Amino acid sequence: MTKEQFGKGVSCMLISATGLSILGLFGKLFEQIADLPSLVFFRFFSASICCLLFFFFIGHLKINYKNLVIVPNLIRSICVIGAQYCFYYYIQHASLMNGVALLNTGPLFIPFIEKLIIGSKIGRSTWISIIISFSGVLLILQPDVSVFAKLSLVGLAAGVFQAFSQVIFGINAKGENPEMSVLTTVFICSLISLIPFLIADGSFNPGFSSWGYGGFLILGLGIATILNQFARAKAYKFSTPSRLASFLYLSVVLAGIYDWTIFQVPPNMISCIGVGLVIFGGVAKIILRNRYIKAIEKNAPPI
Repeated sequence: MTKEQFGKGVSCMLISATGLSILGLFGKLFEQIADLPSLVFFRFFSASICCLLFFFFIGHLKINYKNLVIVPNLIRSICVIGAQYCFYYYIQHASLMNGVALLNTGPLFIPFIEKLIIGSKIGRSTWISIIISFSGVLLILQPDVSVFAKLSLVGLAAGVFQAFSQVIFGINAKGENPEMSVLTTVFICSLISLIPFLIADGSFNPGFSSWGYGGFLILGLGIATILNQFARAKAYKFSTPSRLASFLYLSVVLAGIYDWTIFQVPPNMISCIGVGLVIFGGVAKIILRNRYIKAIEKNAPPI
């Protein structure tokens, strides 16, 4: 992998992070007018429609299942559903910034999952990033009060599910059409999330106070999903999840801005320090990784 490829991967991940933050924002707004099963179902149903329309307008609506692997996509879809339920449940009861930060604890678990599944080596820069970022996570959770609380465990579970889904996504992206992978995943997620939606409501009537406002949020969730997933699929063409996932921390910063400006919930000082450490962990990995790449290009011993 060259420095140029790594840079392209980073750019795609930053776009994905923006989409992720918008998913959190629209999801928190949606929860004010509908229940959790409705939110998760309509998010993926809207994404499926938006994906089909997107392919139609760019002329890529030729469905090709030749390289599509169903089982990994099914497993990934289950992980994605689990992450979304945990994430949206958490932000119902806590700040959007903390919820997005915990969803993005995935990079803490990805190296271990990659080692377990594909035998990837955990490098020095990854260990440093993990230690720094995990310290930030503890500050966000404020362990003296709530590290073992149910809500905190739900938030961390979102990160674990996210980590598994990203590793599977990264593996699939190497040999599978990324557009087909995203379309398959959101379609399977729609089918899975339909079950709790029907059990909870018994009908296609989410009880919106305003169908116009609800429709706007549903459309926004679909578009944000495309932005998030397609950019991430493209990023994993250039590098592995363990090297790129830290850049999703941009979504934490954006979520903090949404909290402050839209929900009038300024983050407390301890959480701000925690978020700063989480982001610094990602930045440290960038610096160390670039030094490693330069050393390889010069045929020098890596540092």
